[in-house]
Amino acid sequence: MKRQTHQILPLHYVAPAVIRDIGLACFRRAGVSPGMSRLVVESLVVTSLRGVDSHGIRLIPHYVRAIMLGRVNMAPRLRFHKTLPGTGILEADNALGIIAGTRAMEEAIRMGNNVGMGAVAVAHSSHFGAAGLYTIKAAKRGMIGFACTHVEALVLPPNGKKPFLGTNAISIAVPCAGEDPICLDMATTTMTLNKLMMYRAAHKKIPEGLVADKNGRMTTDPTRAVYLTHFGSYKGYGFAFMVDMFSSMLSGMPWGPHLTPMFPLTGDKRNLGHFFWAINIKGFQKLETFKRRMRKMADELRTIPSVTGDSVMVPGDPEKHEYDKRIKSNRIPIPQADYASLCAVAKELGVTIDN
Repeated sequence: MKRQTHQILPLHYVAPAVIRDIGLACFRRAGVSPGMSRLVVESLVVTSLRGVDSHGIRLIPHYVRAIMLGRVNMAPRLRFHKTLPGTGILEADNALGIIAGTRAMEEAIRMGNNVGMGAVAVAHSSHFGAAGLYTIKAAKRGMIGFACTHVEALVLPPNGKKPFLGTNAISIAVPCAGEDPICLDMATTTMTLNKLMMYRAAHKKIPEGLVADKNGRMTTDPTRAVYLTHFGSYKGYGFAFMVDMFSSMLSGMPWGPHLTPMFPLTGDKRNLGHFFWAINIKGFQKLETFKRRMRKMADELRTIPSVTGDSVMVPGDPEKHEYDKRIKSNRIPIPQADYASLCAVAKELGVTIDN
């Protein structure tokens, strides 16, 4: 599915190198170490280059302000507890979620190399960006990568008038011969909270069947929209429930309605849980054989005749195409309102932005 988040609001365009410099300077002024700053900023830039604009560079101001308010620990002490040969729990100490997620997947990959599989639950974390960041990392190391996270209650369950689960993202990535990993990265809702906020800011009517008002009735009015809905009704709801199970039950964190909301931004800790899993393909067959067969499967799917004229794609193809386009043009689109927010936080921190 093509991502169209950036088409809702007027855009500003910025070169990746410029946004890296701005982001690094902001995080450093906020007290984050050089290494952590580079990891977070590069992760957000890569996410935007892949066209996942909702979880890319637009989050820089939010993350920086979360640090300034004390919601996020700028100098966390991450502690990994290995519980079995292939399992462990990472205590994130309220770190930036990207820092916690990266460490957790590295531990999962390490155990996967040693015993065939590695699974890590993360406790006391915060928003971890795009789930695909971590699964692609595993796939590039010869693993099947799995990652998921829960968030606060935003979504109505089937037949329900109150939300219980969040958008609860899930990602799976696998290596593939001759191209970057094939990656599924999705929320379990028909629309993200970020997309709803963009429709509201643009005063644009929301397509039918995506959001509900405070009484649980479907609406297209962005000013009345309060709750999101699961894709596929009870099927998406079932996925979201299991994502919260992985994220909360294994980590010991609260679930859905007991989690601190992302907005409004306060100093309250979010106490999010995540779950990461790395499966060593060599435990089943030769890695090169797997990658070759994966490419054959993907190419067969891509050659299916199209009804609409648009190409048939495999998961992650839209992101790969967008990445190539943005790298070639050397620019990333960002809504003007989000760019203004970035400029505002930079100014507060004494970071100069050359327009």
